[in-house]
Amino acid sequence: MDHDALQRLVDEAACQGLLLNYGRAVDWRDLAALQAIFWPDAEVDLGFFKGKGADAPAFLVENAGRSLRRLHITTNARVRVDGDVAHAESCAITHAVGGNSPQDGQAHLFIGRYIDRLERRRSEWRIASRLYLLHSASTDPYAESAMLEAVSKADALGPEHPLFHHL
Repeated sequence: MDHDALQRLVDEAACQGLLLNYGRAVDWRDLAALQAIFWPDAEVDLGFFKGKGADAPAFLVENAGRSLRRLHITTNARVRVDGDVAHAESCAITHAVGGNSPQDGQAHLFIGRYIDRLERRRSEWRIASRLYLLHSASTDPYAESAMLEAVSKADALGPEHPLFHHL
């Protein structure tokens, strides 16, 4: 394998890792991890947030704190690297339980995709622009089966959670 092909594989893996890190960083309300995903001058349009990459992390952490539980799944990530710029498209499934407890909560499901442009600056890849395209959304009352009572819950995930660790 030649050097250029190997570098392209390394760059694609770095970009895909960045796309996957976004969901974990939001779920755990990890401000430092989110700050490492966006360039400060990035254009970010999630619909419910439109602004710069410098402002997106704090907003996303605050917004995630409004839900008891949340899970972001990024899948079908396609990345095309061209030098120091990469274009990516990935599908996203987001589930959140809103409210202060499962008894008074609502289940929110969002299905969409991200259209991203990533840039390598000073040997580091980050998102330079992100657009979220919504495919579907639903909100229903949340009800937990009694059978799940003994299952550990992903309530209040964040850096202060005992299971949090930097990856």
